[in-house]
Amino acid sequence: MSKIDPYDAKLSQARGLASQLGMFAEENDIPKALWDSLEATIYDFYQVSHDR
Repeated sequence: MSKIDPYDAKLSQARGLASQLGMFAEENDIPKALWDSLEATIYDFYQVSHDR
């Protein structure tokens, strides 16, 4: 059994949360600028890079 890299675990959590909130934003016509800011905040909170 392999260990999960802590960074990868955080990245997975950030992606999951961003995905769920992204669906909410899309369904509720949240402005793109606001959503982009929220998404960046999520990745900052988990201390991971959105680009990896």
